Order: sequence, then C-alpha cells, then structure tokens
Amino acid sequence: MKTVELDDRTAEQLTSLAAANGLTPADYLKLLFPPGNGEFRSGLTLDQLEGLLSELSFDGRSLPEDFSRADIYDDHD
Repeated sequence: MKTVELDDRTAEQLTSLAAANGLTPADYLKLLFPPGNGEFRSGLTLDQLEGLLSELSFDGRSLPEDFSRADIYDDHD
C-alpha cells in the first residue's frame, strides 16, 4: 500500500472531489493509479496532481447546505 501525505487544504479538496464523484478519497485516488506499478494512470506526477487540486480549489465563501436551484431563480419565474 502506498502512503500519500497531503496538507489539510489538499486533503479537503481531494475529499470534495471524491464526494462529488460518489467515491471515498482512497477510491478516487485509486482511479489515478493503475494496478501494480504505482505510477499515475494520467501520467501526472504527485506534484502535478497537487497543483491541479490547488487550481480546482475555491477560497471564497461556500454556499449553505440547503442552497438549491430555486434560490437562484427566486426573483423571477
């Protein structure tokens, strides 16, 4: 088993990406690794993957849990 150490922000991003795809973080990472050789399936290095996760992050305020499509179109039909 491989071990990957991530800072808190990257771990949160990974968890979020995994959840968005209906996966656990471990299962999401397994999609990037082919069986056996331990290299990224996508050809990305660990540093490139970390950079990609950072690019996909959002530092702004997040939406409330109960936010819905209706909230967007509340002012018109």
